[in-house]
Amino acid sequence: MIQRALTVAAVAILAGSLSARPQGDSAVHLTARQQDVYAIYSMLMPGAVLTNLGSSQNQRWAIADTTVNDQDLNPALAPEAALKAPNDHPQRFHDAVLDYEQRRGQRQTVLHAFHLDRSYALLTPEDIQEFRAARTAAAPDSASQQKYSGYPGINYFSDVYFNPHRNAALVYQLAWCGNFCSQGEWVYLEKHDGHWVRRSGQAAIASGAKPF
Repeated sequence: MIQRALTVAAVAILAGSLSARPQGDSAVHLTARQQDVYAIYSMLMPGAVLTNLGSSQNQRWAIADTTVNDQDLNPALAPEAALKAPNDHPQRFHDAVLDYEQRRGQRQTVLHAFHLDRSYALLTPEDIQEFRAARTAAAPDSASQQKYSGYPGINYFSDVYFNPHRNAALVYQLAWCGNFCSQGEWVYLEKHDGHWVRRSGQAAIASGAKPF
């Protein structure tokens, strides 16, 4: 009985360490580019597939702590293959694609700089492996299940790719919630009157996609 109580307490502490994150960490100094990056990430959270799970399963959000690159995408779909340039600003789109082509192999550390309406956790690769096992294993560990309860799934982002004037951007987002429950897409955005606006996006990965 004592051992079980200690185990439950330990899980509560671990869960708390994951969920007790600031909505936006003012201690993180962001460059102007990073401010745009995290404004975009924040507005895209948590992705349609996780939003549709309902509020009872969206108490807090989990985000991979490292961006994905072109080798991580499955299928490996370039943005210009997934999206069409808008008729009014085609050059902005193509300039953002050029930034992707130049930096598509890079990965970046994700910062605690999101501005969200609930707590969130940045998951390490080890956390992600444990999370996925808790959701998909034939006999998942009960402590891990409890640790990750309240998280609908995991969000992965690529770096954000900009045109030179940084008023157009491309980003890849994948939301994963279990086997046969995931959706990934390229999204194109433009900045209007100081605010990022989503211009286009379509599913690049449907249900049953392989997670990273």
